[in-house]
Amino acid sequence: MTDIQSWITINLALRKPKEHTMTRKQLLSAAIAATLAAPGAQALEFTADEGLSLAENTTFNLYGTVEPKVISEKNEDGDASTELDDEDSTLGFAFETRVSNAVTAFGQLELEYSSDDNSDGFDSQDSAFLGVKGDFGKVQAGNFDSVYEDLIIDATEVAEDAEISDEAVAGEDNQIAYYSPDWNGFSFRTQARIQGRDEGPGSEDSNEVGLSIAGGYTGNNWGLYAGYDDRAADTTGEVYNANGEQLYVDNDGNITTNDDFDALTAYDSENTYGIAGVYGIGQFEFGAKYSIQENAENAPAGDETTFTALRGTFTQGRTEFYGAAQRVSPDDETTVKERDEFTLGVSHKLYEPLSLWAEAGWYDKENDADDNVMVGAIYSF
Repeated sequence: MTDIQSWITINLALRKPKEHTMTRKQLLSAAIAATLAAPGAQALEFTADEGLSLAENTTFNLYGTVEPKVISEKNEDGDASTELDDEDSTLGFAFETRVSNAVTAFGQLELEYSSDDNSDGFDSQDSAFLGVKGDFGKVQAGNFDSVYEDLIIDATEVAEDAEISDEAVAGEDNQIAYYSPDWNGFSFRTQARIQGRDEGPGSEDSNEVGLSIAGGYTGNNWGLYAGYDDRAADTTGEVYNANGEQLYVDNDGNITTNDDFDALTAYDSENTYGIAGVYGIGQFEFGAKYSIQENAENAPAGDETTFTALRGTFTQGRTEFYGAAQRVSPDDETTVKERDEFTLGVSHKLYEPLSLWAEAGWYDKENDADDNVMVGAIYSF
């Protein structure tokens, strides 16, 4: 085989198209089945006479997206501004290695960049993890989505950018998680977030472990799930005094209510828990969520905030219409008012790699703050 033939063979194998990550618009049962599936078929093997060397029984994918958008959004004064922006374009690398007939090792690194400016390279790391999977389920460690988010929040999130609000959950870094196999529709997943002594808030001189668990039943066209997140390893900047005033730390280390300084931070000691369901019939798909977020002590919103959400999608050929509505209800409305949020959107796939979308969001805040309209494109490779 010539050098040119080797190069063509390898690059054709590596450039496997990747669909844009929009599983939130699809029935959760499909996503769960994909994440929990044990390895079955023989892994694709790559060989090269010279140059690039790949391990036997290993697959490697290079994928990414380019996601420009134009957005008009209102600020806290109700003034709208329009700009060309980017909806988190990505470049990712993923691999799988068949260790034995029962075990497969896998990993992923996904980076984000902005397609609309001259920033220096990649802006952030979206995910990075290593793991093993088999008939026992799946174990992975690194930086990836919360298991609570996977089953509860994603049941009603539907938009690319004009999203309804999320309840507070654990951060995505320093994690290790276990995903169970599918037992006739039943499955669960649990996750630990580990913060070391030097990674926590400045006011704490200790490490902390936070726990999350979520699970439920997935049928042919429906699913019902429950989740819990203790947020124990997360840092909060919302520390309040008995009068409900947020506390800050001045340059001399003194605690003050002057917001010219940095917020006082501490480990979060509050919980989030919720239930969610999804149901699909024909071209329609629906999702619902009810969750409770416990607030910091003396917070103006009271002891807790509840989130009640509904969403729906309708698919017609290459076009998808979608929307979501949510009521955010604080326990104490003296300072923080109850609000109703809405998002509407449409997405159309021009052809396999390229989609166009348009969205609008309304958040019922003072002076219509954060209300927006936008259009964008997604090119996936």
